[in-house]
Amino acid sequence: MDFFSLTKQELEEYLLMRGLPKYRALQLLHWVYKKGITDTEEMTNLPKSMKGEALGLSILPLKEELIQRSVDGTEKALLQLEDGEYIETVYIPDGLRATVCFSTQVGCAMGCSFCATGKSGFSRNLSSGEIVGQLYYWKYVRKLPVTNAVAMGQGEPLANWENFKKAIAIINDPDAFSLGARMITVSTCGIAPRIRELGRLPWQINLSVSLHAPTDELRSQLMPINNKYPLKELIEAVKEYIEATNRRVTFEYTVVPGLNDGPENARLLVGLLRGLLCHVNVIPVNPLEGKGEDPSAAEEFVRLIKSQLNVTLRRSRGSDIDAACGQLKRKVFE
Repeated sequence: MDFFSLTKQELEEYLLMRGLPKYRALQLLHWVYKKGITDTEEMTNLPKSMKGEALGLSILPLKEELIQRSVDGTEKALLQLEDGEYIETVYIPDGLRATVCFSTQVGCAMGCSFCATGKSGFSRNLSSGEIVGQLYYWKYVRKLPVTNAVAMGQGEPLANWENFKKAIAIINDPDAFSLGARMITVSTCGIAPRIRELGRLPWQINLSVSLHAPTDELRSQLMPINNKYPLKELIEAVKEYIEATNRRVTFEYTVVPGLNDGPENARLLVGLLRGLLCHVNVIPVNPLEGKGEDPSAAEEFVRLIKSQLNVTLRRSRGSDIDAACGQLKRKVFE
């Protein structure tokens, strides 16, 4: 059984079934999540019945296959899973802030036109432990500080709903990974029913929605999910989330020059989002084949909407190390 997939309550129940007192769960959690120790032989306050294979738990960090480092400090790791599949996770240091972008699926089934992950297809959902394990890798294997986490790697988090929720519970638990809910963001392509459910969860995690177009016709070209959950339904779900949480929502808008930029798209975007408690992240398109990004169209789009919407031009990080979702895996294996 995978230790990293267990909540504190599940770990207590597991130990009770093996005839062990449940307070041993807190000891285990302390060794693993507070001290970074995964070998039970090194856990000095545990009895022999909890050492090695006797415990029946696998406490193994994810295996690093490849690491790349950018000139801007960004790092990207390709990690191997137990079944031989691979996922990517990115570490972005920025002053006192250090953000981990983590994956929730092996591949992705959403098929967004500008995303490298979708080009490789979908294999499977990650377990909650494989999600938690990515943060654990950076903090305890690489020994780097982690202050924020974003479900913005490979896959659609809300399509792996149950495992994603459980992973957030473990990441947020003060006795486990202990990262504050407000330091966690989920980025979704727009699965409206799950956005509504997200607003009803007990954690105040942040919501980021990949929008990328102000009309159904254009968004459906870029993001097939829009055919199932068109903009009207998506915006209604976001409104319900805001009403339930009173938290600001971020809309991601990747500018593809000549497609979704220009004055008309800017006008339509302002009309779509006017009155919402939201922020718009405008992003220059990140080419799939290694060409440098041209921020001029994105900069102009920001100029067109900034007087009416809260907006930021987001610069890509790690472009010299294939840091966009799915690029490193495709480079290595295709």
